[in-house]
Amino acid sequence: EIIALAKEIQAAGATIINTGIAWHESRVPTIVTSVPRAAFAEMTATVRRHVDIPVAASNRINSPEVGEELLANGTADLIAMARPFLADPDFVAKAADGRADAINTCIACNQACLDHSFGDKRATCLVNPRACHERELVLVPSPIRRKVAIVGAGPAGLAAAVAAGERNFDVTVFEERDHFGGQFALAMQIPGKEEFKETLRYFTTRMK
Repeated sequence: EIIALAKEIQAAGATIINTGIAWHESRVPTIVTSVPRAAFAEMTATVRRHVDIPVAASNRINSPEVGEELLANGTADLIAMARPFLADPDFVAKAADGRADAINTCIACNQACLDHSFGDKRATCLVNPRACHERELVLVPSPIRRKVAIVGAGPAGLAAAVAAGERNFDVTVFEERDHFGGQFALAMQIPGKEEFKETLRYFTTRMK
C-alpha cells in the first residue's frame, strides 16, 4: 500500500517524497539511540524503485559518511536530517570541508528536542545546549586572558573547557582517571548506547 500511495502522490504532482518512518512513540523504535544508523533505508530504496521523482531517506542518519553511502549506492536521492542540525548547526559546512571528526554528532537521545517539544518547552539539544538559545548564550572572547581550572572531564567539564577556550581563557582540565568521559564513558559500553562515544570523540577533537 505504501508503493501504491507513493505512485498516487507522484501522479498528484509531488516533486519529492520524504520517507519518514513511524514516530517517536511507535511500538517499534524508529529514531532512538538503540536503532542502528539508517536502519530503515531499505524501505526508502523500495519506494525509489517504483517512482520517478527524487526520494529522501531519513531516520537515524547522523553522519556524512552514512548519508554519502546511501546516495552513492542508490538507496536515496536525498538525505533528510533534523536533529543532527540541532546537535551541530555547522554540520554541512564541516562535512563539505572534510572535517567530519569536528561534527558534534546527534546521539538520538530525544531528551531535549522531542521531549521538550511534547512538554511545550523550547526545543534544544542535550549535546549542544546552545541550540535554540543562540541569542542568549553568546560566547565572546574575553579581553583578559584568565587561567581557568576545570575539575572533572565528564561531558559537563569538557563542555565548560571548550566554552572557556572559545572565550580565550587558558584552560587546564583535571581528571583523576586516565581518560575523558565521566559517566558517558560508562554509558557508551551499554548495548544500544554506542552513539555516546561520538560526543566524547567530538570533545576530544575540540580539546586538541
